Amino acid sequence: MASALTFCLLLVALANPGCSTRRTLRSWMNPGCDEHCQRRNVTTLYLRADGANDTLHYLWDFTVGRPSVLLALTPASAWLNISWPDYLDRREYSVFFSEPPVYTFGVIVNKIIEFNDVNDTALIDTADVASTNVLYPEYFDWRLASLSKNDEFVYLDMEGNSYHDTAKNISRYGSIKLSLRGFCTFDHADMVPHMLHTENSTQVDIVLDGVQTNETFSKSRFAIELLVVGNGDPEIPMFVDPKKSLDDEHTPGIFEVVEVRIPPHKGLDSALNTGAYLQWRPVSYTSALREVTSSTETMQYPPRKVSNRANAIDRSMLHCYYGRDTGTLLLQKVTVSLGSRGDGFYKKTNYLTWTFIIGYGTPPEEKFSNLVIMIISIGLGLPLLIMVIAGLYLCIRRMPKRQGDVYLSQ
Repeated sequence: MASALTFCLLLVALANPGCSTRRTLRSWMNPGCDEHCQRRNVTTLYLRADGANDTLHYLWDFTVGRPSVLLALTPASAWLNISWPDYLDRREYSVFFSEPPVYTFGVIVNKIIEFNDVNDTALIDTADVASTNVLYPEYFDWRLASLSKNDEFVYLDMEGNSYHDTAKNISRYGSIKLSLRGFCTFDHADMVPHMLHTENSTQVDIVLDGVQTNETFSKSRFAIELLVVGNGDPEIPMFVDPKKSLDDEHTPGIFEVVEVRIPPHKGLDSALNTGAYLQWRPVSYTSALREVTSSTETMQYPPRKVSNRANAIDRSMLHCYYGRDTGTLLLQKVTVSLGSRGDGFYKKTNYLTWTFIIGYGTPPEEKFSNLVIMIISIGLGLPLLIMVIAGLYLCIRRMPKRQGDVYLSQ
């Protein structure tokens, strides 16, 4: 019995991810912007996550241009500053820190790509240019849907409607919803697909809800292009690593996690854990209920370098921080298409989701929870316990008989 108990405790210990460092969260909407923001639709949230020895700063922006996220690791005494008149005009260096950051990294929701999947391959790289349309997120009218926060999380929900491309005079109905989540501990998010996050990460959830498709496309699918910007070495390509998992407890039916590792810049140690990462499960949901029956797959493609580096981050918050001098920056694109063969295309439900994590350091790894370990322990330990008890019973039953035989022989 002792051996079975020890075995169970060992399994539980292996499942426990250990104690993570808790960060203290504080956030401000449009910090320091008073009269400049009163007459404009401004949504820039500054999230500060203070640790024991350093601080992670996040800037989430939906003001003018493409939705963007900036992550910066600094000494604990550093503060982020915004020169609002210049920032609202999207001038370079209007976002800056009081002390030089150790590491910075940013993500832009760059494009929503619609493609006509006439052969039902679910692959965007097989579609020709004539079968592809691009929706630019800056042409949506972004509005704040909700904001909730406490000392453990910050939730920001945005909704983009009334798409109108002023350059091409193209309009679409439907909406794109972006939900951003900031955390202070190691845990699973409450939103399906329940991504595992650390205190050094933020989650982005994208929903395409009733977006009008091209009337000439009979089999429309969508893909999302992210533009990754940061201090990483511009000569080293980002590394995409799909990982298999034995556990689908939190996302039923999905046994894979995709990681994109961003290499550190030349001034840092070349170890991979000094850079940033993107992480997601390759699943999209075709219903707001997000059940197994309404799930479809996603497909990731190799990262690509940006050709027009000078104008790559224009009209974004990252331009306000990095400026136009992008020669030493890592600039690469990540594309993920939503949907799989035989799922009925976007027109079946007019609803698709994609959820990913942006983080710094080592990506978290899924491990069996204590509940799963307890079930495994019972399944393995109970038969062992029954065998031990049965063996003891047989031994005890035979012992008196042998002693009686010896007595009679005397």
